[in-house]
Amino acid sequence: ALGGLKSWVAQLTLPRGMLHGMDVDGVPIPVEELGSVYVKYSTGGAMTFREMRKSKRGFDALWRPGDALLEMYDGDFRGVYFSVELGDGVFRQFGVLPTDLFMEEEEEDW
Repeated sequence: ALGGLKSWVAQLTLPRGMLHGMDVDGVPIPVEELGSVYVKYSTGGAMTFREMRKSKRGFDALWRPGDALLEMYDGDFRGVYFSVELGDGVFRQFGVLPTDLFMEEEEEDW
């Protein structure tokens, strides 16, 4: 999921922000210990004022463009729902796209 997130952001020239959820009380979780995760990525602010007040973190809780949140996930689904609003103002959602859509295939040694 992390490799997929990096490739989507790079290939679509999306903003890169903070990655939340890869720690427990400030102690980083090693990538190999994460297991399956759900990634929520946003090109804009995603936390409402109601959610911000509930979190009791104040303005530090506001999302910035390119921020992403990882949460543990034990479901069977793998893929990306891609939502975008183009210049015409129409909201579109595409899915389910593979997480590795923009990742180069590794060449096999013969």
